[in-house]
Amino acid sequence: MWSLLTKQVETIYGVEMRFSVIGAGAWGTTLADLLCKKGFDVLLWARETEIAHSITFEHRNPLYNSHIALSENLRATDDLGDALKNAEIVLFVVPSTFLRTLLMTAKDQLRSIKGIINAAKGLESGTGKRLSQVFLDVLGIRENSPDDCVAILSGPNLAAEIGVGKIGAAVAACPNEAWAIQIQEAFSTKYFRVYRHIDRTGVELGGSLKNIFAIGAGIVDGLGLGDNAKAAYLTRSLHEMIRLGTTLGGNIRTFYGLSGLGDLMATAASPLSRNHQLGYALCRNETPAYFSAKSKTVVEGVETTRMAYEWGKKLTISLPITEEIYRVLFEERAPVEAAKNLMSRSLKDEEE
Repeated sequence: MWSLLTKQVETIYGVEMRFSVIGAGAWGTTLADLLCKKGFDVLLWARETEIAHSITFEHRNPLYNSHIALSENLRATDDLGDALKNAEIVLFVVPSTFLRTLLMTAKDQLRSIKGIINAAKGLESGTGKRLSQVFLDVLGIRENSPDDCVAILSGPNLAAEIGVGKIGAAVAACPNEAWAIQIQEAFSTKYFRVYRHIDRTGVELGGSLKNIFAIGAGIVDGLGLGDNAKAAYLTRSLHEMIRLGTTLGGNIRTFYGLSGLGDLMATAASPLSRNHQLGYALCRNETPAYFSAKSKTVVEGVETTRMAYEWGKKLTISLPITEEIYRVLFEERAPVEAAKNLMSRSLKDEEE
């Protein structure tokens, strides 16, 4: 399945390769457009027929970032089998909630694919598995084995900015470094720089856990608590991310990189972040369900908060910020009450 990935970078760089991008949300469409503009053959899968038609014939995604003109060479389909039929490399950008079901549908075709990349963030509901583990589980591949070339593309990547050519960076993480190098070459442009990493666990956890704290950052802004409060909150959030992330197997240095601190900064500061938007909306008495229905998007931080809360209890790890955000999301605690609870905790050493 993966034999061609052990060859030199020239097997992909400078050569037309066939990509299938699964998921026509804002980020999936942006990445498909980026690859297409680099000269790769790209077919984008959209669940909705009207979106596939609009991307192919009108060169716009009518649901996400509709103001951005897409490459005229980008084609889309609503047929998953057709999307995968001639693909050599498959990029998945679908919400964690739907990933396993989609993979089960397509697993026979995926076993003949040369390479898989996942650019979505989150954890599997119920199991708490990282998304790379879901791929490996469905495809029957042993983690970190020679056949394990499932890569993660993560970082502070707001689709609306990358889509119009604003500068950004990401990290490609995979235990197979040769495959990570190939991803670097495929996705890097003059405005989008890709680094590589072998700590896939840490990169995935950073990209997932930061969504919890981005919700909290939206609450800080929604309550009008000010810049001092937000700086203190984000510093303690990073501390909490590292505490849980390293316990779950990530390397501490990874969390200070693009997929940890970098992604936290972007999603906690930007009004473009869905998780930040949710936190802000909670301060206006909106519920998570109402917000998701209104925005027609999946807010990954909600389910990730549940998973992290359960890990904290199971592993007896102190996660005070996560616990308060959990109670706001699932127990109807008022955001202002959560802020008061965090400020009234017993005084600690900063390293605790």
